[in-house]
This record gives sequence, C-alpha cells and structure tokens, in this order.
Amino acid sequence: MNLEAAVMKNKEAFNETDKAIVSYLLQYPEAASKLSLMELAQKLYVSKSAIFRLSKKLGLSGFSELKFELSELTAKKAQREKYAQGLDFDANLQKILEETVKYFKGLNLTDLFNDLDRAETIYIYSTGWQQQIIAEYLAHSFFLIGKKAIILPSARDEVSMLGRSVKTNDMLFVISFGGFNKTILEELKKIDAVNNQLKLVSLTSWQPGKIASLSNYSFFFKTTPFQFSNQNAVTFSSAYVLIDLLMNEYGKHCGL
Repeated sequence: MNLEAAVMKNKEAFNETDKAIVSYLLQYPEAASKLSLMELAQKLYVSKSAIFRLSKKLGLSGFSELKFELSELTAKKAQREKYAQGLDFDANLQKILEETVKYFKGLNLTDLFNDLDRAETIYIYSTGWQQQIIAEYLAHSFFLIGKKAIILPSARDEVSMLGRSVKTNDMLFVISFGGFNKTILEELKKIDAVNNQLKLVSLTSWQPGKIASLSNYSFFFKTTPFQFSNQNAVTFSSAYVLIDLLMNEYGKHCGL
C-alpha cells in the first residue's frame, strides 16, 4: 500500500481532525511510527478512536498497520532524499545561473535607474545571516559606482525609525529568502504610512511573497541545495549574479 496515495484518494472524506493527524503523519512519519497509539493521541491532542477511525478511512485494519505504513513511508522518503543528494549540483547551479541571466535580460530597469540617480542614500536591510552577507556585497557594489549605501542592523527598531529619518527619494533594499517575514512586513507598512516617498526594492527567492507585493521594484533569485549538507543549506549564487548584472547595467546607465 502507498500511504501518500491512500491519503490523496480518501481526502474528501476527512474531517478537520483527520486533516490534522494526516498532516503530522506525512510530515513526520519516522517519529510517528515510533509512538504508541496513546502517545500519538496525546501528542496530537486527539482521541485514540480518532486515529483508529482515520486508519479505517485509509483502508487499513487498524493502528498496527498504520505504523507499518509509516515505516514504509520513512524508508521511501530516505530513498528520495538519497536520490536528490545524488543529483548533479554543478548542472543545477549552471541551469539556475543561466535562468538568472535570461530573467535579467527581460527586465525593464529604466524607472529603477532613474530612482537610483535621484537617491541620496540607499538603505539595505536583510532578514537572515546569509542575507546579511548579500547585503554587504550589495553595499560594496554601490560604493564602487559612487552611491552611498547604509546597511541597517537586523533589528526591528532600526526599520521602525527609518520612515521618520529618510529624505525624499531615498531607497530601501530589503533582502529576504522567503519574502514572508511578518515583523518586517508590519514595519514596511508603517514606513509607507509615514513616508510614502521612500522607494522600496526587494530581493527575494523565486516565489513572490508579500514583501515583493509591497515593493516599488522586486527582483527574484533562485537557490539550490548543497549536495553535502544535511541542514537544508542552499547556495545564493543567483543573488550575487543578479546584483552583478544590476550594477553592471546601472554603470552603463551612468556612463561609467
């Protein structure tokens, strides 16, 4: 039996409790397979009978068979992860960088470059340590072409104060992996309410998030996992290439 297929086949019959149980089982099959019926029920704050009824809905005889299927699913996931780690990192990275160049060539940068010309100060804010490194690279790139760039500390208060201190036509670059940082979203909305002259530019991962929707200009980069990592580490090479392309094109615009 394929547990994932059984879930898809019978999902229309699930109630809210079933959905909560299934969500945990599919996300953590190994941990769930090691729990007793009572332990699993206590962990999910459901009754033992709710788990038993779900097993029946999935076409299983009971909890013992469900535990077996969870063990099978664990093995399948491990096999898929091993296969994914065996994929050619070099080929993936080359493909992403080629897609980044293609994506860049399709951008209309006239308005952005005009706003950069008018900006006295460019502020840069990042939402994680890897993004902080990208922020430093971006600031250095602006320095090389004669633009003043200030990296804001990764603190909420710094963003809060920005709306009251910036000058007209200044710009804020936000670098975020997912683009869904709730705290920063709230502060960006406040900034817009206080100073709607500040131009916001976002650099986020490929899936557009809420930060991108608030931005005057939004740019996207792709990532790919490092083959040797077991901690979900990814390479941000695409972001650096995107910055290089932007700076090179802006340099041409400035006649540098």
